[in-house]
Amino acid sequence: MGVRDWTMGFLTSFACSSLWGQVPLEGFPSNLLARQVPIAIHQPERTAVEAWKKAHPGDRLRFVLFLPGYFDGPEDLIRQGIFEELRQREAKGTVAPALWVAVTHYRAWYMDALDGSFPYRRFLLEELLPELERRFPEFGGRAEARTVAGLSMGGLAALNLAAGTHLFGRCAAISPALLEPPFKKVGFFLRPGIRRAFPSDKAGFAPWNPWKHRGGEAELLLGSGLQDKYGLGKATEKLAEACQRPGRVVRLRLRTGGHDWTYFTPAFLEFAEEINQPGRLGGGGTITQTPPAKQ
Repeated sequence: MGVRDWTMGFLTSFACSSLWGQVPLEGFPSNLLARQVPIAIHQPERTAVEAWKKAHPGDRLRFVLFLPGYFDGPEDLIRQGIFEELRQREAKGTVAPALWVAVTHYRAWYMDALDGSFPYRRFLLEELLPELERRFPEFGGRAEARTVAGLSMGGLAALNLAAGTHLFGRCAAISPALLEPPFKKVGFFLRPGIRRAFPSDKAGFAPWNPWKHRGGEAELLLGSGLQDKYGLGKATEKLAEACQRPGRVVRLRLRTGGHDWTYFTPAFLEFAEEINQPGRLGGGGTITQTPPAKQ
């Protein structure tokens, strides 16, 4: 089904309980976080990899780091059928095979806590990414062969990682949480976690502000639901316009939907070919919009 059980001793597998049943995840041991971090992996079928390599010699297959939202987890990519759909498209040759890795975030906003108590960003960059690329050497290995993708909280983190690390040549941010300090417009229950992760003044928050860093130099795939309850449809459209510059790839897709998996799943599947595509996307400076579905 595209999710592999590792038997190398370094990783252990376990079941992640949920209201809807058992979803198999992998346990990644982190020294920095002092725990096993649940992750979900889509590893393409060997036949799909070999067929793609034969048809596209010289392509470097992609590593996709997937960052779920505040109320979501790695199991959702399995539960929502995204990994299975990827497997089917890769088998047909309509999407390039790529290694997808989704992580558990502990609501850390994919940041190192300001007080140093929970170095989550360091875990991603110093432990998870290097180890997985060592174990799956066909995928990633350099910025132009890596995509960072995320939704909501993870969409903001994807933009921040693309801009702040230069480790990802492509960024897919769906319904990104476009925060503004001092964060008074977000729900009160979110504010303590946000303030543990980010400075609350505009100057301190600037390195994490997509309106300022604009995703760095990465190719951008941006999307949102037109009925997003946080108003992210119009905001994401404005961000896409702000990120344009000569020669840069900026793709925008807006479609009917809100801030939930009934929108997130089709949105990521619409972008799947571009998320996985080896090399550069081409068509720099283009913004495309998906018209809303007819009611």
